[in-house]
Amino acid sequence: MSQADSTRLSFLLRLRDRADTLSWEEFHARYGQLLYRYARRRGASHADAEDIVQDVEMYLFKAISGFEYDARKGRFRAYLRSAVVHALSRRADRQARQPAPLDLQNFDYLTAQKEAEQDELWEREWQLHRLRWAMQSILGEFEPNTLKAFELHVLAGLPVEETARQLGLSKASVYQARSRVIRRLRERLAELDPEGDV
Repeated sequence: MSQADSTRLSFLLRLRDRADTLSWEEFHARYGQLLYRYARRRGASHADAEDIVQDVEMYLFKAISGFEYDARKGRFRAYLRSAVVHALSRRADRQARQPAPLDLQNFDYLTAQKEAEQDELWEREWQLHRLRWAMQSILGEFEPNTLKAFELHVLAGLPVEETARQLGLSKASVYQARSRVIRRLRERLAELDPEGDV
């Protein structure tokens, strides 16, 4: 078992203790915005997207007690995507008989993973989620000007010249900031999540 799998398993096992409010708060902090943004991209209103996040967390809360994580079966991220899609479909037709919540023990991870890989909206939100998560973890490692140069040039797409002008830096400093932050982001993602399953 890889270190990432071991860390993920440890986290999921902590969630089995329903009284462990810190772990559930960590789950919400780690995944809540991802679930919300994906629901919004799939057409949910702000209020419905917030409700969907709660639905997914509630169903996971109910199902997690008997959950056995096996990385060979597929990724937890496939379950999260399917849980949002499932919650969306339940909300789409309140008049219809509601399907049963997703069952972690009998969930078809391989099919869900194939569906997730074909869902460009999910994949984009997942990658942005990973990037935001990694960025948060490295903020304290760089000077504010380095981060601002990265933000303006890479994230906002400003040309090097304009970024340098706005920050009073040389173009070489902007290139160096971009290179240093990207390198550290890659390292951090490899440390925290080599399988891309944050």
